[in-house]
Formats: sequence, C-alpha cells, structure tokens
Amino acid sequence: MNNINRNNKQSWILFIGILLIGATLRAPITSVGIALPSIKETLSLSNTSVSLITIIPLLSFAVISLFAAKISNRFGIGRTVFGALIFIFLGIMLRAITGISWLYLGTVLIGVGIAFGNVLTPGIIKMNFPLRIGIMTGYYTVVMNIFGSLSSYITAPLVKQYNYSIAISLIGVITLLGIIVWSFQLKKHDHVNSSQTSTNINVWKSPLSWQITLLMGGQSMIFYSLINWLPEFLLSNGTPINEAGIYLSILQLAIIPLTFVTPIFAEKMNNQVVITFVTGLLFVLGILTLMLQPGWAFVGIILIGIASGLAFGLVNTFFGLRAESGHTAAKLSGMSQSVGYLFAAIGPLFFGILHDVTQSWNASFSILLITSLLIMLVGSQAGRNKTIEQTLQK
Repeated sequence: MNNINRNNKQSWILFIGILLIGATLRAPITSVGIALPSIKETLSLSNTSVSLITIIPLLSFAVISLFAAKISNRFGIGRTVFGALIFIFLGIMLRAITGISWLYLGTVLIGVGIAFGNVLTPGIIKMNFPLRIGIMTGYYTVVMNIFGSLSSYITAPLVKQYNYSIAISLIGVITLLGIIVWSFQLKKHDHVNSSQTSTNINVWKSPLSWQITLLMGGQSMIFYSLINWLPEFLLSNGTPINEAGIYLSILQLAIIPLTFVTPIFAEKMNNQVVITFVTGLLFVLGILTLMLQPGWAFVGIILIGIASGLAFGLVNTFFGLRAESGHTAAKLSGMSQSVGYLFAAIGPLFFGILHDVTQSWNASFSILLITSLLIMLVGSQAGRNKTIEQTLQK
C-alpha cells in the first residue's frame, strides 16, 4: 500500500512538473512581443535590432533541437530538463536587466532552454505515461498555449503601468516553480535505462520521420507567417486596425481547445491518416479564402485556426505514438522541431520578400498554399499506424 501511495504521489508530482514545463515554453516569448515598442524606445534600438529579438529564439530552437536528444542520453532526460528550466529562468532575469547585451544574452538562454523543453517533453510523456499519451499531450499542449496567450494579455498593462523589465520578468515565477517541482525528478537515472537499440536509431533515415517533420514544419511556417503578416494583409484590404487585431486573436484562440482534444481522439483511432488529410484540406480552404475572397477573411482565419490546432495536437501526439521508446520519441521530436522552427524563422521572411518584389499578396500566399497541399497529400501519411523503428527494419 505504501508503495502504491508513493507511486501515485510521484506520478502527480511528475504530472504537475510537465504542466509547469508547458507553462514555461511559450510565455517567455509571447510576453516580450507586446513589450517590444517599450524595449525599442528605452534602449534606442533599430528595427533590425528589434527583429533579432524575435528571430533568435526560433533559430535557437532549430539549432539546439538537433542536439537535445543526444545530450539527454548522456545526462538523463530529467536532469536535462531541470537544466533547461534553469537556463530559461536565468534568461528571463538577465533579459529584464536594462541593456542591449543583457537583452540578447537573456534571449539566447531562453531560446536554448525552451528548445530542450520542446524536444524532450514528448519523450518524458512516452516514458512515464505510455498508456496515456493522448490525454497527457492534451494537457501539456493546452497549458502551453493558454499561458502563451495569457502572458501577452497580462504583460500589456504592466508595461504601461511600470516598465518592460518588470513586465517580462514576472513569468520567471512560473519557471521557478517548475525548477522546484522538477528537482524531485533528479534522482531518476533515466539515461541508464535506455536500450542500445533505441540509442542507435537514426530517425533521419525514416520516411515516416520526414512526413511528421513536414507536418511540423508546414504548420509552423503557416502559423508564424500569418502571425507576422496577417494584420498588414487585412489593413491593405480595408479592414480597420481594431478588427485586424481581433482576427489575429481569433486565429490564436481557435487553436487552444483543439490542441487539447485532438491528442485524446487521435490516440484512440486505429490510424490518423484521415484526420491529418482533413487538417491539410482545412489549411488549403482557409488560405484560398484569404487569397480569393479577402472580404471573407473571418471564415478563412477560422479554418486556418482549426487546422493549426489540429496540426499542433497531431504532431505532438505523433512524437509519442510513432516511437517505441522515449528516447526515439525525443530524437523524432528534435528532428521535427529543428526543421520546423527553421521553417518558422525563414517562412515569414520569404513571405514578406515576395510581397515586396511582386507587390501582390497572392504570390506570398501561394507558398502557404503549396505547403498546405503537401501537408494534405504527403504529411497525412504520418497518420499510418507504424513506428519509426518498424520503418527502419530491413
């Protein structure tokens, strides 16, 4: 009985720890966006310098994701995540110190820490909750998105009433709680239990890995391109600025409920080919609506928001479902997120360049349309009921 109670207590502590990781993986980035005008004015930054603040985390995700699984194999997933949370906390504190150097150093540390958390959390869920991947992924992703949205909402009045340093440092309280809770996982020698087979798996050689990566990268590029350019597109088509802001909020809010329910339903399906195909189809219909009928932008944004929620929920579920071990799940997550966030970093750049060169939004949206078609036709094959290990068997 004592062992049962002890196991239940440990499971609850781990569950809370996973939720706190989710709460920390978006908020430090989304909170700074609303504070950028204040940061720019206080530090006398150029537009290029301000742009670097938004690009650095995405590039950090792309680079660090390549090495996160390998580092966790050496030190253990629990210890590596603990270290990642410390990196995020230090980054938040340093970023709040007034000064350009502190701002950039803090942003880099935050990006590195979040990259480790992004990659390793699906592996933690796979290892510790193998029969509850869907529900655990649902809790994790919905907390991530809720805190990401709340941080923007809370930061705005704090910047106005106090200053940007105080506003963007408060999220450090949640990170500190995560460090405290996660310290209970340090006694777990999870790296010792990894099998030689899972350690030697090369996910880059699996076609299934690339299909999941396409889904991750495609949805990232579409989402971040619209986050950056949707307001200007709407304004150029006569939408009032207040209404454009509402549309942008709707795009993000539509994602939240679907990131919770999608993993739960997806796990119960024999395969997820149809739902992934529908996800790509919704992207296609939403983008075509924006291209051909800008006056129906509200409809297009709702369709894209639904598709984004489905895609984000599916890809995080696939990290667990398509791997036979937590270490393979972490490797798959690292590969997909490295490529995915590289797309997220360069997608908005090319979107803007094409618009400047052609003086037309259709050329820019064509990139997103092609990406959506690839998700629908190729990415949907990630829904097949196979694992990475099976695809690599000779």
